Amino acid sequence: MQPRLIFKRIIWHYQKTRLGLIGKASNISIFADIRGDKKSVFLGRDTTVCKYAILEVDPSSTGRSKIVIGNDTLISSFVTLRTYGGMIKIGDSCFVNSFSALYGHGDLVIGNGVLIGPQVTIIPANYGFKDRDIPFRQQTPSMEGITIGDNVWIGAGVTVLDGCTIGKGSIIGAGAVVTRNVEPYAIMAGVPAKQIGSRG
Repeated sequence: MQPRLIFKRIIWHYQKTRLGLIGKASNISIFADIRGDKKSVFLGRDTTVCKYAILEVDPSSTGRSKIVIGNDTLISSFVTLRTYGGMIKIGDSCFVNSFSALYGHGDLVIGNGVLIGPQVTIIPANYGFKDRDIPFRQQTPSMEGITIGDNVWIGAGVTVLDGCTIGKGSIIGAGAVVTRNVEPYAIMAGVPAKQIGSRG
């Protein structure tokens, strides 16, 4: 057996012992940064987490917080996944491009076949701001969660805010800010994002 394959198997077995689950033929770069409750990170089969990606599960969430990534999904370099007490669930055959940040405060659920461009921010939380006399961080935040349906394409630099559901098959144009629900197969663009068309 070639030395490279032997080294790969050793690394895989090491990763398997430090995570909750790592499926067959999955690979986490030795330069990926797995933080917090490592046993609450679950990877399916044929999934790759590239170097310098950060996967962080809040260790103080008493088992509720976790990261679940499906089969045949690619998490690129410099992607950040942070649960902040919630859950991040990414489906099968997804692609998360470099420098994107996905948070889990109020739970983030991403379907299958979702393409996420570079420098995307998805944050299922929002600071409270109703009382002008109390600092933002001391007010009650919203944490409604975000759901993204199957086969969605999210372009570069998009921001998705708390409480949004993005319907299956939709396209979010580069640089858009999604502040409300998106219908299935809609084409969205702008700040705030508005529907400019429909697929098919």
